[in-house]
Amino acid sequence: MTTLLEKGRLGESLAEYEIVDMHAHLMRGPFPWQESSADHLVRAMDQSGVKTSLVSSLECAGFRMEACNEVMYEATQKYPGRLLGYVYVWPGDPEAVRAEVERRLEQGFVGIKMLVLMGYDYTYPGYAPAFEIANERRLPVLLHTYGGQRGLADQVPTIAPRYKDANLVLAHAGAQKVEEHIQIANEHENTYLELCGSNATYGAIETLVESVPLERIVWGADDLPLNMSHQLGKVLGADIPEEAKKQILSTNARRILSQIRK
Repeated sequence: MTTLLEKGRLGESLAEYEIVDMHAHLMRGPFPWQESSADHLVRAMDQSGVKTSLVSSLECAGFRMEACNEVMYEATQKYPGRLLGYVYVWPGDPEAVRAEVERRLEQGFVGIKMLVLMGYDYTYPGYAPAFEIANERRLPVLLHTYGGQRGLADQVPTIAPRYKDANLVLAHAGAQKVEEHIQIANEHENTYLELCGSNATYGAIETLVESVPLERIVWGADDLPLNMSHQLGKVLGADIPEEAKKQILSTNARRILSQIRK
């Protein structure tokens, strides 16, 4: 039997595994392509054998919440079933957040994207309506927890027990603060560790698989701006069983999506 790593090295299709990317973006910037970011993302998915990406638009990031989500909505309409939308929220006005999340869920969005990069903690009251809806609907909530930014040990343990039915996806768990992510995942059953990062601790994926329940690890590429094939290679080349790779790349994410309440 040809292994996943061998297939990747040979450039063979991975489409049969129905890979799900839990962390992707639409973005603008000085990038070397001449196509829309949605077109670029889907082309990268096709090249890497990824079936579905959960995506948030950061093309209009900051307070332009509605504009960002409209860009995302147009992309989901162009690529139905391939691109699934996270509702990007800006927490300046709680009522606006609630209205925007409800409106976009009616349009078929499947989760919520939050950042701490703009100076708002996840415990900030403006985020509360989004968490409440996620809790009611069992939505995935993608939380940026990377580098020196706030949002991990000082906030997630407060949020996770408050919204026990929301599935909190902790981005970049395979890149930095691996031990902190492990501790949080073992203490809170509604947290999931997502692996993407431009750098990574050596052996991080193996450590995560040894240290937390396998069903709580999911894969994401963070493309754009990262490279999808590079991020996929970290799992294909990890020293873990084949079935564990398949679970991380597809099964776990599909289970999260199957739990969403309409």
